[in-house]
Amino acid sequence: MKKILILLSIFMTCAVGVQGAGVSAGPQALATKARQKEQKALRDSLKRDLRDARLNTNDKSNPNFNAARASLEHAFKNPYGKDNAEVVLQAANTEFQCFKTERNRPATGGRMDEKVIYASTVAGFRYYCEAYRLYRHPSAGKVIASPGAKVYLQMQSNAYELYRCTQGFRATAGYYAKQKDWASAHEYYTMALQAMDCEILADYARTQPEVKADFEKFRSDSIRQRLYYSCAVTAVQMQDHALAVKELERAKYCGIEPNRIRQQLCKEYLILKDTVGYERALRDGANLLPNEPWYAENLLNLSLARNDHKQALAIIDRVIASNPDNAKPLELKGQLQDEAGDLDGAITSFMQAITIDTTLIVSYSSMGRIYFNRALEAEEKLVESRQFDAIYTTVVPMYEAALPYYNKAFDNDTERRDSSIASAIRTILYKRFQSPDCRNARQLIRRYNEVSRAYGMSTL
Repeated sequence: MKKILILLSIFMTCAVGVQGAGVSAGPQALATKARQKEQKALRDSLKRDLRDARLNTNDKSNPNFNAARASLEHAFKNPYGKDNAEVVLQAANTEFQCFKTERNRPATGGRMDEKVIYASTVAGFRYYCEAYRLYRHPSAGKVIASPGAKVYLQMQSNAYELYRCTQGFRATAGYYAKQKDWASAHEYYTMALQAMDCEILADYARTQPEVKADFEKFRSDSIRQRLYYSCAVTAVQMQDHALAVKELERAKYCGIEPNRIRQQLCKEYLILKDTVGYERALRDGANLLPNEPWYAENLLNLSLARNDHKQALAIIDRVIASNPDNAKPLELKGQLQDEAGDLDGAITSFMQAITIDTTLIVSYSSMGRIYFNRALEAEEKLVESRQFDAIYTTVVPMYEAALPYYNKAFDNDTERRDSSIASAIRTILYKRFQSPDCRNARQLIRRYNEVSRAYGMSTL
């Protein structure tokens, strides 16, 4: 009896253990079945989307490309449709058929919509490039089945047709540029550059001799340089200053309107408050375009703002050399020399300036001031040494040497902005009037009063 109870106990324990195992395994099995059911539903959904996309695309009597795109959009959101070469290829084919249908409308009495053409060619080309990449490099995404050589060739051929009919997407970019949609224009000029070296077209040209020569025309250096230039122009129009700097830096070597490109690059750096880039761009422009004074002039302004007269003089000599018939740089050089204490050099520069342009107020008044200050210094020394009689015989003629220049400055200062001209003339006339040898006092007084009235000063 005892043995029977022991056996019964063992049997009950085993039964409970088996029952417990069954309970713990049940939810896991159910979850697996649910997951499998969900995965099957997703795969079935993907198949339906692809089927609907194909049907709506290939319907010869009434294709519905919007419905096809909606199915494909749903397919791309499917976990099994993401990075799926088959889905991407169908999207490419849909856009290609849309392009062909739209292009053929005039043949049936319809009207072609340029916007639809350009949108479908861009989208189709991008999808073909992506599908080609995914099929050739399966690790990049999911591949349902590797296509045969014929499919590869058809993908290449379709992609090239989209590329060629848009002149390598330059026509696409130009269409949006005419609409002043600068962001789209920049995007498609950039796309045109990238397409020159894309894998699908390069492979197609390599295996098809009749295509190679045609493709190389689209890849010529002149077209590439023009695209660099167009990318820069559209980036500037977008007012995206960081992008503009990037594109202008690339375009500055393209050989198209180098002065315009480099000046704009300087301006973009200035807008970004990048003084290092601004100065570097100015120096590059001055070195590479020595006959364009704009760069040296702005470098000069930069040097003047820093009070770097030595550098400013070096730069201004370059400006003068590039444009020797311009009086303004010579006048400015004279002012810098004057400030640096090189008075003889300043006089030479001012004289050269007024030889070119006789209306320069600053050059005349500056030369007058140099001679006036020399006379004033001589007078102060004579006063200190109490040689008063020598003032009239020695100093007054020195003051009078300044008078012709001040008189010319007075004649040119028609708006009467520089009252220092009048002050100097009045002082010189008064000193001459005080001279014991003065013989034309009335004439001096008349001139004194004329100058005084012109600047609203008191008369004698």
